[in-house]
Amino acid sequence: MIKKKRNMYLVILFVIALVIGIGYAILSSNLNIAGNTKIGNPDWDVHFENVNVTSGSVSATTPSISNGTNVTYTVTLNQPGDFYEFTVDVKNGGTIDAMIGSVSNTGLTTEQKKYMEYTATYSDNVNIEEKQELKANTKETIKVRVKFRDNINVSELPAENKTATLVLSMNYVQANNTSKIIRNIVCRRATILHTETCTNTNASYCLSSYNEGDTITYGSLGTSGTLASGDAFDCDVNGDGTYNATNERFYYVSDLDTNNNYGVLIYYNNVSGGEPSNTTGNSYDSSEQPRENGPITLLPQLPTTTQWKNVSLSNTIRKMKDEKGTEYTDFSYEGYAARLLTYQEVKSVCGSANTTATGYLDSCKYLLENTKYSTSTSTYGYWLENPNVSDSSKALFINSLSRRMISYSALVGNSAIGTRPTIEVPKSKISY
Repeated sequence: MIKKKRNMYLVILFVIALVIGIGYAILSSNLNIAGNTKIGNPDWDVHFENVNVTSGSVSATTPSISNGTNVTYTVTLNQPGDFYEFTVDVKNGGTIDAMIGSVSNTGLTTEQKKYMEYTATYSDNVNIEEKQELKANTKETIKVRVKFRDNINVSELPAENKTATLVLSMNYVQANNTSKIIRNIVCRRATILHTETCTNTNASYCLSSYNEGDTITYGSLGTSGTLASGDAFDCDVNGDGTYNATNERFYYVSDLDTNNNYGVLIYYNNVSGGEPSNTTGNSYDSSEQPRENGPITLLPQLPTTTQWKNVSLSNTIRKMKDEKGTEYTDFSYEGYAARLLTYQEVKSVCGSANTTATGYLDSCKYLLENTKYSTSTSTYGYWLENPNVSDSSKALFINSLSRRMISYSALVGNSAIGTRPTIEVPKSKISY
């Protein structure tokens, strides 16, 4: 009986309907000024386009769009852990601003929630709500995900084949003065850049490029409409509505490798308990088993989702990888708003040449702010997320002494290496 129950499956029928309507009377007006006035023909065009199935989803019928307003498909979930996810763009291709007049999301029954999870949101997990605006010639990405829950009891599995029909219906109407933006901007371009004075008299540090007393400038103001490595941003991570150029400074590194709708940005400073500190160091993993545990010892130093409530990771579960890309354990950042930067992310923007060569990071100087690079009182650098490929007791870190990425034993009480937060922000929340 137990075996039979474990082999039961669910057939999921998805329907996303886009109901479009407009009150053309609102566009009517009496023109009493003498003369010839030409009124352009308003164009109403809200539709679905660009369906993409997320990697790792179970096999299913390919989602199809009919009449531009309906997305349908059928998927079968066979066992705990199976999931299916896809994204689809809602495009306002017309000349009239639209908003959601009403939204209906027919979800799971109480019984189905015992063994299934279902969400339908925007791609950055923001809820879909009435009055949300979709301006002319813009688009939003909807994400639909259904999953057979993990670690469920056999008794919670359906005793026979079940069908769940899930319907998300959005009615778009002409926007008016009650419309609201979908999300707030988290990061906006910096208007001034951070600087430090080169005071470290060791020639291996800033004196490799500057003279003692010279000003070091970090990052770039960038080019409007373009995101480039090292662009400086001020990010309202704590959600107080202020973009603090002093202690909310971040630098754009790259797009997120698993989702190019997100940008990866690194903080300007190391942290201790989520607060800026360029003198505090931490152990990566006090058990000296980073491949098995990941950066478990330094985790409490990262900002929590309470401290930085305006940002969140796209996925709190990450696979630990060494510098060769070999995968080890799953690591959870649950409860934290940031993670560690990876070797792969640094390499993608600083070049594929010898990453252990002295001076490798000279082209990515923004990664060296608030380290021993400029002043001898700061920490040597900060940990990367990656365990070492050749030694299971070591992890990688940014070394400001030699301006490169190297590995180091993850020992208890190692106060030389710090913790620097990296955030993931939807590009739709970055004003660039």
